[in-house]
Amino acid sequence: MSTAVSPQRNGGARDRAPEGSWRNLLRLHPDTGVLLSSLAILAVLIIVFSFTSEQFFSTTVLVNILNQMAIYIIAGVGMTLVMTSGGIDISIGSIIGVTATLMGILLIDAGVPALLAVLGALVVGAICGAFNGFLVAVVRVPPIIVTLGTFTLFRGIAYMLGEGRVYMRFAEPLPWLGDGRILAVPVPVYIALLTVIGGQFFLTSTRLGQRITAVGGNEEAARLAGIDVVRTKFLTYVIMGSLAGLTTVVIVARQDAAQAVMGTGIELHVIAAVILGGTSLFGGRGLILGTVLGALILGVLNTGLLLSGVVQFWQLVAIGILLIVVVALRIAREGTEGK
Repeated sequence: MSTAVSPQRNGGARDRAPEGSWRNLLRLHPDTGVLLSSLAILAVLIIVFSFTSEQFFSTTVLVNILNQMAIYIIAGVGMTLVMTSGGIDISIGSIIGVTATLMGILLIDAGVPALLAVLGALVVGAICGAFNGFLVAVVRVPPIIVTLGTFTLFRGIAYMLGEGRVYMRFAEPLPWLGDGRILAVPVPVYIALLTVIGGQFFLTSTRLGQRITAVGGNEEAARLAGIDVVRTKFLTYVIMGSLAGLTTVVIVARQDAAQAVMGTGIELHVIAAVILGGTSLFGGRGLILGTVLGALILGVLNTGLLLSGVVQFWQLVAIGILLIVVVALRIAREGTEGK
């Protein structure tokens, strides 16, 4: 009897599987739809600009886009972690200004080796992140207020330390980190790739990464589950700061110069890349791979419009419109699914 019934059940399951396969996939992996939407936007932009500009669809241009977006991807990994925890950091550009200035002082005035200057940038970035994390996690000041304040504070410190100087012409191997190539691919792309792999593993496969997601999803529930919310938030901002320091290293190496003004405005592009990639504005969902796609969307849009002869001001307008439309559609979709 059982043998007669089993094939019928299996057959029925097979008949119903195609109908609900996509829905089942999205139910089991809710981030799939977000990633696919980002990938679709990127694909459409590439196709459109390949028709509007003959120069766009070439290996040189595509590699150049990857190279330009490397700094946004590196910083974006840290921003993804912060936003996943339910926070935000708009001081990242100012952290870059401080660390760039200190790198210049170490390399030119103190004459330290490049490796020590790189380590110094990572440490100083982590210290700046720790300051943000202390105010957010321990003092419990809202992240937007804290980082808005340190946005100005850190930039002021950078100007005081640098005194308007421009440090330049650094000894090897530092410039190689910005201009070097391995198998025709720029070194910053490899640095960004390693950062993405490390960030993805950290967020999904480590205890701290999972706690960051839990805290962002429901802070009170995370606390009741035994998670040290204060420590989790604090460490998240420390990691953000250290990745800002790594971003500084790539920028300084690429320009072969360091000054306090470096990093100005980068926070807007980084946050835009993270949001376009699907990381939740309200915490609890972070997509490292989505951030990569978001950064590539911005890179393709900027480069495509530039090669099509569109002035820079309209490029900013296009980015703003795209960001508003994508976020509005995703919020509407999440609201529909929640009903």
